[in-house]
Amino acid sequence: MPSKGAPETKTDNAANGHAASEANGSLINGAGDGSEKKDVEGEDVVPAESVFKLTVKLPHEPYQTEIMVSTQEQVQDIRQSIVDTPNTFQYSCFHLEHKGERINDFIELSEVKDIVQEPLLVLKEDPYTEAQARMHVVRVRELIGASGDRIDYVSGIDAGTSLCDSVEVLSSTGGGQEESSPIAHYDLDAPGSITTLQAKPREAAPKTVKAISLSAWNPPPYNLRMRGHLLYLQVTTLEGEQHYITAHVSGFYVNKSTNNKFDPSPRTSPKAFHAHSLISLLGQLSKEFDPVFRKLQEYNGRRDPLASYQLSNSIPAAPWLVPQSSAQQHQPDLTRTQEPYLLAGADNAETLRDWNEEFQSTRELPKESVQDRVFRERLTSKLFAEYNETAVRGAVMVARGEVPPLNPTEARDAQIFVYGNVFYSFGADGVGTFASDGGDEAARVATGKDVQGVRNVNQLDIKGLFTPGTVVVDYMGKRIVGQSIVPGIFKQRDEGEHQIDYGGVEGKDVIATHEGFAAPFAELSKAMRVKKHAVWDKENKKHELEASVETKGLLGTDGRKYVLDLYRITPLDIHWLEKHRATDEKDEGRYPHRMTVLRPELVESYRISKMREYITKELEKKKANKEQSNSSDKKE
Repeated sequence: MPSKGAPETKTDNAANGHAASEANGSLINGAGDGSEKKDVEGEDVVPAESVFKLTVKLPHEPYQTEIMVSTQEQVQDIRQSIVDTPNTFQYSCFHLEHKGERINDFIELSEVKDIVQEPLLVLKEDPYTEAQARMHVVRVRELIGASGDRIDYVSGIDAGTSLCDSVEVLSSTGGGQEESSPIAHYDLDAPGSITTLQAKPREAAPKTVKAISLSAWNPPPYNLRMRGHLLYLQVTTLEGEQHYITAHVSGFYVNKSTNNKFDPSPRTSPKAFHAHSLISLLGQLSKEFDPVFRKLQEYNGRRDPLASYQLSNSIPAAPWLVPQSSAQQHQPDLTRTQEPYLLAGADNAETLRDWNEEFQSTRELPKESVQDRVFRERLTSKLFAEYNETAVRGAVMVARGEVPPLNPTEARDAQIFVYGNVFYSFGADGVGTFASDGGDEAARVATGKDVQGVRNVNQLDIKGLFTPGTVVVDYMGKRIVGQSIVPGIFKQRDEGEHQIDYGGVEGKDVIATHEGFAAPFAELSKAMRVKKHAVWDKENKKHELEASVETKGLLGTDGRKYVLDLYRITPLDIHWLEKHRATDEKDEGRYPHRMTVLRPELVESYRISKMREYITKELEKKKANKEQSNSSDKKE
């Protein structure tokens, strides 16, 4: 499970502070009324939230920065503010101290003794690890505009481009004349032009360096790793000078290596260059770097931050129309092929995560207080965003045939895959499960309904009921379903045991029941307005199920109760099937499948309308009884 307050792995939001920062470097993190509360007995307690100005002393210029914070914020939030603020970009590997004592990054400010009375923190630069050095290089490349365009499976060309930049606000005309209508010069009868849906191309951003990449001498040999060498970089400045840089645990320095000679020792002539941050070192090496870097920040600041930088924990939408220049713009960048190593390391071990355990552990976090719920939702949002990116990349590789199947002897649509600890299958009827419901058409719709069902169950947040992370990806005409691996789903059961613990095992022929699933499934069905009902198996044995027979329950080896196949959590639209899916299979107008599942919103709306009818009838009965009693009293 990620640590509490785990740092964001994204670097795209690093420059969000351009528009939000003040001239003196202050940044507002949160706000609150700071009002004190009293308990039942009238005794004063610690204020629920207190907002104050926090000063952070820095080892380099501007030597200090001020941040408005609240006592309910975590120290990790302060770190992120420092990383995002323009005048403190260079800091990425550091810790904070208060009164000479190091502060844990994952605690709230209220837990730091005397922080409100003495709001002064000291930033101390830490030694780098290899992972921190790699992430520092990735972050610096994006900050200085050297990362170029990415060939990414998740984002398309000009992803996140906004049409708002092309909107021009006309200045009002003076002289007391009446302003003309904004559409006065438009011909409303003229056919529309598709170019109006295309964003205007922007001028190229200023280049701060010609190239920055990993050196051909990378990675360091084992004997030099013992001496603190982490990476070897190669930089070409705007002046055309080429420098070889050693990433050391103490920082970055220029070494004596050349294209043909390896010498990672510090270069002393004509001058020794060393800095803890790579940005600071680039400023020492190139006189043109700092002025152009300031121009780059001004260039980024001309647009709204929401249009310039990718939002955290989100995948930007790619437009269908892009300028020809964007489609043909492809710059040489050696580091483009090196980024997988920079992000995940040589053995790629950092990307192999137990997604299911992270999902379920996050759901089990406390949610009693508002602060607990906020932290839980933030961590869940971050986790879903990282899982979505991983699952999309894996699904694209599955669709392109680059991942070997676990069951190669089966038909293509029945094959299953595992890549990056994500389980993949095709959204098609490979094993005949939906043969009577429409085959591949029904299976394709069922996968989409399953994602909606998972979303609904997650929103209900039923205690003791868990769902796997589920993603549906449409790529190259194929629908691929990616799910986190539920522990025990591949377990070989003993003879006589079912693979599923609750619901239909093999369609409706074999039904499994389990006492442990009755209570959580009953709560789920109650929330979805589904009544408990009887189901008969092929042996004509009666089973009482709380949910649809298609909805399955699996008791994982981790002891958790998982609910699977949520495409039938609401009833079918029988009237639609009787009208549009005739019994004649040769009918061309016949609806292609039976997955006409009612939307939960419609079920809820129907319940409210029936409740309103019931209340209206009851009120009319009471009114009639009252009038009848009044008339009988008058007769007496």
